[in-house]
Amino acid sequence: MELSEIRRRDQVIRAYIEGRDWDSIGEYALKRQLVLESRRLLPDYPYVIDDEWDVEPGHTQHGRGDLIFTDGRGCFAVVEVKYIDLGGVNRTGSSRTKRTRNNRKRKKLREQAPKYLDCLAVKLGTAIRLEAYIFSNQNDLPQQLV
Repeated sequence: MELSEIRRRDQVIRAYIEGRDWDSIGEYALKRQLVLESRRLLPDYPYVIDDEWDVEPGHTQHGRGDLIFTDGRGCFAVVEVKYIDLGGVNRTGSSRTKRTRNNRKRKKLREQAPKYLDCLAVKLGTAIRLEAYIFSNQNDLPQQLV
């Protein structure tokens, strides 16, 4: 992908996400925060080039990745985002139920990022460096997975 195309995609995605400010909580709010603050949160990857991408093109049943960032020189980062409900017990379930649900979300997050990274590697064909990150409301910064 040419740098001019990368810059154009970055501008379009940032404008869309910046303008969509009505989702103030939950997963979309986290994605918005990450994109709007990405120069600080992911300084090695200044360009966002994809949002809600088909892991397998044309087959959404195989999953949708959250975000792809690049440095514009052949290095890419896949970032999976999840909102973890940190509130106390509510009417919909016990604290144990909530803990179990949150643990499942954390596990899924840690499984998705490397899986989607492998899919991106196939999609790109060649890349200098590929990295997987996770980002949730439990972390101030995206966490790189090894």
